[in-house]
Parts: sequence; structure tokens; C-alpha cells
Amino acid sequence: MSASADRGAPLFDHQRDYNHATDNTYKNLRDKADQMYEKRKKLSAQSQDAYQKGDKQKAHELSEESKKVLAEAEKYNRQAAEYVFRENNADSAGDEIDLHGLYVKEAEWILQKRLAECFRTHQSHLRVIVGKGLHSQNGIAKLKPAVEELCRESGLKHHIDPKNTGVMVIDLANSQGQLPSHWDQSPISQGGYQQQQQPHYQQQQHGQGNQFQNIKTGNSLVDGLLRLFCQCINSK
Repeated sequence: MSASADRGAPLFDHQRDYNHATDNTYKNLRDKADQMYEKRKKLSAQSQDAYQKGDKQKAHELSEESKKVLAEAEKYNRQAAEYVFRENNADSAGDEIDLHGLYVKEAEWILQKRLAECFRTHQSHLRVIVGKGLHSQNGIAKLKPAVEELCRESGLKHHIDPKNTGVMVIDLANSQGQLPSHWDQSPISQGGYQQQQQPHYQQQQHGQGNQFQNIKTGNSLVDGLLRLFCQCINSK
């Protein structure tokens, strides 16, 4: 928990120093993923063209290369998700979670796990920092409607914080909702970035992701969530 939270100041009013939109490490990881997806798209088209021309051997070779490029793309997106979640939540208060910089399916998965923990510990509310969509494509917010849909799906009362329109407050104490059973599954491993703009992570190569095995952000709840998050997106 940050010093401002220890003093009792609401953290969502605190001006954070970190901004993923200007973080070159984060942007480079997402950019590399996009480049790999473009390369994979071209390889797939070349493979189909070779197959149609009767050159099955070349088609197979291009297809195999395409799979390797896809794995590389998803590795970069996996690293970006791990990185930005850690950076955004290292100073989070115990009653909030920051979803900035995550793709929708990444954000949905981690929020589902956090809400399950809130129910288990009888937490009265959860502040979900979704942002105002200023850095979204065409300025259209994606995280906020996704969180609203999760709340409707589970019958959780929620409202926008009057002091910050980028913060959604989920009222757990006065909600009669239940967490859907399918939340036990992992939506982060379903779908594909290119087709549905959703993560579809492949199994990591041996030795990757070890940098997050000893996560210590100073916030024990965030540490636990991040370890769980990394464990999930680093598996099929």
C-alpha cells in the first residue's frame, strides 16, 4: 500500500507518476507483438497461395514458420500484460485495482479473480480504475463497458465515482449477485488477438517468465494476483 493510502488519502485522487501510454518498455512490447502478427498474416497468405498452386511442401514450411511467429507475438503481449499490471498496481490501495494498459480479455480475467477474492474476504467495495478511454483507439473506452457487462452478468451494483469518471465503484456489500460458475474457467486463453482482439497465449518456452516468480511490489494482494495472472497466461 502506498504512503498516501497509509495516511488515509483516497488513492484515486493521487496523481500517479506512472503512465503506460508514455512507457517505452510497455509500448515496445505491444509494438513488437503487432509486428509479429503482421508477419504471421503475410506468412499465412503465402502458405495458402503455395497450397493452391500445388506446392504442399512449401505451404507446410510457411505454415510452421507462421506458428513460430504467432508464438513470438503472444510472448510479447504476455510480457506487456505482466509488466503493465505490475507497474500500475504496485502502489494500489487494498480496495482498488488498476486495469490500465491491459487488453479487454486480460482485464476481465484478472478482475474476475479479484472479485472472487473480495467475496471470500467480505470486502464492502472495489474501486476499479478503468480510465476514460483517452488512449483507446478513436477515443472509445473499452474497459469500462467490459467491466459494466461483468457487473450486469453477476448482478453486482456499480456506479461511476463522482470525483473521477475513470473509476468504477463496485458495491459488494449491497449486491445480491453471485459470481458466474464459468468465471472459474480462463477466458484469457480463449480467442485470438487478430480475430477478436483477445489474447490467446500459447505455452511459454522453457525458462521464460521466471522474472515474475519472486514478485515483490510491496503490496501482498497485488503480488498474489500478479503471480496468479502470470501463471495463467503462461500456460495453455
